[in-house]
Formats: sequence, C-alpha cells, structure tokens
Amino acid sequence: MTDSEHTKGGKAQQFTETESKAISELRAQLPDILVEASTASSKPISHTLWGVDLNPAPSANHDLRVDVILGKFLKARSNDVHLARSMLTNTLQWRAEYGADTILDEHFPEEVFGHVGMVYGRDTDGRPVTYNFYGGVDNKQVFGDLDRFLRWRVQLHERGMQQLDFINVADMVQVHDYEGVGLLSYDKLARAASKATVQIMSDNYPETLATKIFANVPGWGETVFNIIGRWLSEDTKKKFVVVSKTSARGVLAQRIGGDVPEKFREHVAELDASKTEGEKEAAGGTATLSAPEPRPAHMDAAEDLPKPTEVVDAQTDIVAEPVPEPATITAAPEDIDPVDAPSDLATETAGMRLDDSTDPKEETLATQK
Repeated sequence: MTDSEHTKGGKAQQFTETESKAISELRAQLPDILVEASTASSKPISHTLWGVDLNPAPSANHDLRVDVILGKFLKARSNDVHLARSMLTNTLQWRAEYGADTILDEHFPEEVFGHVGMVYGRDTDGRPVTYNFYGGVDNKQVFGDLDRFLRWRVQLHERGMQQLDFINVADMVQVHDYEGVGLLSYDKLARAASKATVQIMSDNYPETLATKIFANVPGWGETVFNIIGRWLSEDTKKKFVVVSKTSARGVLAQRIGGDVPEKFREHVAELDASKTEGEKEAAGGTATLSAPEPRPAHMDAAEDLPKPTEVVDAQTDIVAEPVPEPATITAAPEDIDPVDAPSDLATETAGMRLDDSTDPKEETLATQK
C-alpha cells in the first residue's frame, strides 16, 4: 500500500474538530513520547504500533493511520492529551518488555487452546471477528499457568489487530460463546485470568472493540451481564449485544453473514433455504437473513429499567425471580471480576437480558440456586 493511499481519508479516519485538535497536539509530542518510552523501558522499544510507523520521516506524507491510532488513546482518556500521552508511553514500554511485537511467533499447545478461541472471518462491515468458546473449558489446564494463558490471549488479540488497516477498518468484533457453560466453573483460576486480562486489554488496546456479542447465553446468564455493568462505562456497555440460545445463530447470520465457524453455519443455510425464489431475487440473488434484532446491552431511558429487586424479560415483560448471587455464576474469563462485588449488585443493574423469552427450564434452575 502506498503512502498516498494512507492520506485519502477512509471511514475510520473521520474526526470532529475537537478530536482533530487533540490528535494534532498529541501527534506533535510523538518524538518526545518515543524518547520517554525508550528511556523507561528495560528493552528497546519499537517505533511502530500495530504496523503503523509513529516516527515517519519529516518528508513523508501525512499518514492518517497515525491519527486513527492516536484518536483511540485520546478517546480512552476522554480526549485529555496529557493522559493519552501517558497511556501511549506506557503501552510502548509494555509492548517492548512483554514482547508483544514478536508474540505472533510463539507457539501454544493446540490441545489446550485450540478449542478456546480463534480469529475467523469478518462481519458485514469488514471487521475481523474473534471467537472465544467457554463451554467445556478445563480451568486448570487453560488458566492454571496464568502467564501462558495471558500470552496466548494477547497473541489472539494481536492476530485480530493484524487485520485492521486503520483506514476503513479500525476495530474488531468479539463473539463470546457460552454454549455448554455450567454454573460453577467461575473459580479462583478463572477470576485471576479475568482480572489480569481486563487489565492488559484496557491498558494497552484502547478502543479496539466495535461490538461484543455474547452468544448462547443461558437463562441464568442475566447475572453475568448485571455484574459487567457495574464496572463498565456507558459507551462500553452500548457495544454489548446479548443473545440467548434460541437467537444466537440468527443474530450471527444477520450481523456476520455466512463467514462463521462451522457450529454456526447450519442456521445460515436454513435461513437461506427457507427463502422463496422471489425473495432471493429481491435480495440480489442472496437470501436476506432474518433474525431478531437485539438492542444494545444498555438502557438509556430511566423508565425502561426494572425495579431494583426484579429481572424483567425485555420482550415479554414477565417478572422473574431475583437472580442468584454472583459467586456461583460462570463468566467469560476476560469480561468480569466480581470478587469484590456487593451483594446487591445483581439487583442494581438488572434488566440487561435482551432478545427473547427466558427458557422456562433455565429460569427455574436459576431461581432455585
């Protein structure tokens, strides 16, 4: 790709006047940032970040990809140039000392991590999609060596980052599949992995997530997302889409299309086969995939929130029993850390279940715990 192609201004390279001003100010400080990071680091730092040169020659064309990356650090720090500078400096130092630039060359046992996560395909907007599978995970095997797990998890994220051009595509989609997840597997090992992963991602990969889809969420999964809401910003919660087992394949078909892992393809084929010839022609020869449209895992209007002691199904308005205490809930190891959660946390943030009615069997199980 030529330098001129980096200066045209793609979909990811549009900024407000306020953002542009902050980006320009931060960009002017890049030489000092690189020196500061180099001085602080015990190992040589790289002047490139996710394949983009942060220290181009003075004669080089203005690379808008740099602006996109700087904009991510600024957004993560509420457009505060001083705080964004500190965050970027720390990230460059961390990458050097952690070996993030060479982590793609590392090898991890396929029998341990091969079924835990992958980068596969792109969504309908061209974003790379990362899948994490939590059903049937052996916590001791996967999380027992915490350093190994974290390095594998960083490598997985870096694989996704490699597919961003910072021109038209500057963030990713994550799908967290809860199919087969049990109630009691969120143990000490998983909690430690959760906390450490959240820290690494929030400190060093700002604004790299467009949407996070929680798929095949069982009825008791309500509590998981109640807990999440406690520690996340409103902007982050708006990126979450929560779908149950009955809707997962349809929602993925709609948002990602047919380029999904094998376990999700059957529903895509069923949807296509159910269309008439006329419908296929109207859609340009391809069937229009139909699925319930989930709402973001966030409610803007206060009147939409349920009473503090109730959990309301978003479609049917059926009031369920209060959700169980968070200590017994399985959760994705990178999304929550309820170790210090108050006992009334679930009721404080109830109502994040979105797409369809709770399975009666699952609901009964949840209320009995």
